[in-house]
Amino acid sequence: MGKIKQHFKPNFFIPGAAKSGTTSLHELLDTHPDISMSKEKEPVYWNNKLFNEFENLEISRYLNLFEQKVKIKGESTTSYMYYDNFIKNVKDNFHQPPKFIFILRNPIDRFISHYNWLKGLGKEKRRIDKIIEEERCLDFKEYNDYPKQYYQFGLYYKWISRFIENFGKENIKIVTFEKLISERLNILNSCYEFLGVSKMDSVNFIKSNKTNKVIFPSMYHFLRKSSIGKMKYKSISKYFVPKKIRTKIKSLMKIAIKNWISIESKKEILSDKQRKNLRDKYFEDVMSLKNKLNYDFSEWEDFKN
Repeated sequence: MGKIKQHFKPNFFIPGAAKSGTTSLHELLDTHPDISMSKEKEPVYWNNKLFNEFENLEISRYLNLFEQKVKIKGESTTSYMYYDNFIKNVKDNFHQPPKFIFILRNPIDRFISHYNWLKGLGKEKRRIDKIIEEERCLDFKEYNDYPKQYYQFGLYYKWISRFIENFGKENIKIVTFEKLISERLNILNSCYEFLGVSKMDSVNFIKSNKTNKVIFPSMYHFLRKSSIGKMKYKSISKYFVPKKIRTKIKSLMKIAIKNWISIESKKEILSDKQRKNLRDKYFEDVMSLKNKLNYDFSEWEDFKN
């Protein structure tokens, strides 16, 4: 047996759900003086395919995403919710289970937000009604780029049950996007209590992510993939371009991506018929979730009893 690597272990994770307010929750929790959220919102560390091959360089990079003097450290990678290897890697490396905060959104609204996000990025050309009809037949598959698994991502009971079974219900907290919007301070204080830090009397306003349409999407995605080493030419360039120059180019690409021009685009809105169709598809999973968590999710109008 090889030597066990000493990975840095955060105190808690926000594993999802995608397009449900994880960025807002990440940034809001980071305003607490005793909490350090990772500087990079989605490190994709604990379910990385190369996790078992990580050496000191990768481990130290992850460590440096957190302020070490702060009591509680956390990070938010939405793909953690869906990957079996995340659960395995955490169980193999944590002596005591970490805590998990899931932020969930009405799965119908999450579905259309996911669709509009990818449409704005130029990654989705299909009509929404076609996707609604086709999606339920598809099983979850691991993804390397932007995920298009709209239906699967909203099966909250399916995914969260695995966390309860592996880490215990006492280490899991559920909040909803709708309550975070309407009762922000109360929800955050309940998270602080769960994490073992003091409650706050007020919280700064943080603007939530907007789904916009990127200009020149082909160039945008070329630079994005290049900056994270997913273009084939990257493996060739290392033989001809000095590492220092490659690092500088990569840094400039990331700056360009961060400041890429986007415009507000017209969002797809579900018809009553489409909402009912999705409600029928999600109904059983939502009812199971209610029973599992003993919470009625009354803020989700589509699923009121």
